[in-house]
Amino acid sequence: MRHIFLFLVFAYCNSFGQTNYIPHLAYGKSYQQVLDLYIPDGNLKDSPVIILLHGGAWSMGGLEYTSKHAQDIADKGFVVANVDYRYVSDNTSAKDLLDDIDAAVNYVSGISNKYGYAKKGYHIVGISAGAHLSLLYGYTKKTMKSITALCAPSRLDSVEAVEFMKNNGHLDIIEKLAGTKINANGSNLALIKISPFNNISNVPTLLIHGDADNLVNVSQSQNLYTELKRKGVETKLIIREGKGHDVGMNTPDTEIQNIKDITEWVLQHNK
Repeated sequence: MRHIFLFLVFAYCNSFGQTNYIPHLAYGKSYQQVLDLYIPDGNLKDSPVIILLHGGAWSMGGLEYTSKHAQDIADKGFVVANVDYRYVSDNTSAKDLLDDIDAAVNYVSGISNKYGYAKKGYHIVGISAGAHLSLLYGYTKKTMKSITALCAPSRLDSVEAVEFMKNNGHLDIIEKLAGTKINANGSNLALIKISPFNNISNVPTLLIHGDADNLVNVSQSQNLYTELKRKGVETKLIIREGKGHDVGMNTPDTEIQNIKDITEWVLQHNK
């Protein structure tokens, strides 16, 4: 059965030609509320649609962080919306970022008839901060067919996580993300609310993490994987040996393998 599935994946991923790139579509009023749409040629009726979220500690970066990955995935026959979102600030918290993602998803759905892809039943993929948002959005909205999270901060409410963020100078960013000041002992309801670990729902979840990640410890994905298994959620954990926080996405061979793992997971759950 596994060999048949891999054959179908290979056949699917090699059945599309040129990808059409439609840049900077505004889904909101902020200059950051934009997305790039990648649409393969061909019949898109059954093509998976991926919402892709970049990283950047919720406070930097943009579409350029994930443009190559979006192109590589789209070239395999997937519709990809590479989504930008607002940075956290004193007036912008995780709730607002989730609202951005929701608005982007609704925008992609709203223009589906124009391009011929599915109106609903999408997949969400994120890297680093984008992985955190992918998990949190996927688990709380429950509209995604699958989630893929690369090097995801998944539990922000532990004492160890708070101490790590403090030592790395990111505590103020997490406070903005949570929308409140954080207790030194980490026992903060606001952190629980924005931690995917504490908001799990039954959405198939692929986790990819480097075991040499010095920004988000691999234990974040390992512990989430254990909890997902305990709750009976379909999940898979891939550890990239010797890879840091980029999970090998900046190394050609490893990026190819990551894209392969992502697209296989999405196709497996695009029913």
